[in-house]
Amino acid sequence: MCELWWGLPVGLQSDTWFAKIDVKGLSDDSRRAILERVKGKLGFKGVLEALGIARGSLYNYLHGIRRVPDEVISKALQYIDEREFNEIVGGLDRLRSIGIIKGDGSIDYSLILQAVALASRDEYLKQAILRFAVEHFREDLKRMLGLIPSSVKLVWEYSFEEFLRERKKRSKVTNPETLAYYRSLFKKYLEGRNLSQELVDYVVNHPNRWLRNVFRHYIQYLYYARRISPETYGWMMEVVPSRGYKMDVRPYPIDIRDVAKTLTHLKSKHELYYLIYR
Repeated sequence: MCELWWGLPVGLQSDTWFAKIDVKGLSDDSRRAILERVKGKLGFKGVLEALGIARGSLYNYLHGIRRVPDEVISKALQYIDEREFNEIVGGLDRLRSIGIIKGDGSIDYSLILQAVALASRDEYLKQAILRFAVEHFREDLKRMLGLIPSSVKLVWEYSFEEFLRERKKRSKVTNPETLAYYRSLFKKYLEGRNLSQELVDYVVNHPNRWLRNVFRHYIQYLYYARRISPETYGWMMEVVPSRGYKMDVRPYPIDIRDVAKTLTHLKSKHELYYLIYR
């Protein structure tokens, strides 16, 4: 029968969770927190006996006068469980203690990739990774998926102006004054900027809503010129609304004689409408 040391079989200690912890990766704050937790569980005298330290040393460790030695922390870990360790020790320290972050600050990418690979069979982990990626790397993901090209710079070109006048499928822009206004907006706010999530947000929130129209026209032009994918085109046309039109309803007096003329005309030319409106 193996000897018991504070309730732990000495011969089995290497098989417990703390055997994988590299205490050298623990910060001073984490060391003191672990020691404080063990003191709370074993009591003052109990922790002195269990860890084999003097009263003065314990005081110095807990008050930050001296750094808690590795061997003391190694013993202290045997009196807390893994849940307590994760509760006490911060994320970066945990990563250091299991070797993902090395002593020189570099990262063990093989361990990271092994952890990420678990997402293929753990739905919760997969969703957590996806949420993190969307939150922190949204634009990079869009570039990877082809939603935002990384090399499209907005430039007012003659071919764009020609597209507005002649090649747009709907609502061609032929009025010289409108073209001049579009050109001035483009030159002032869009010229030379790269197509990006930041630019999309800028256009959507710009106080001059005509800029949305100019931007949407340019996206249509880029799609026509095969410089962006259908996915990019569809996404941008969806997230960038066109300029809103405000209805200005005003009452106008209508002469009763005009009403009579209208009804007479409808009776002779459009009997169905006459029957509806009479």
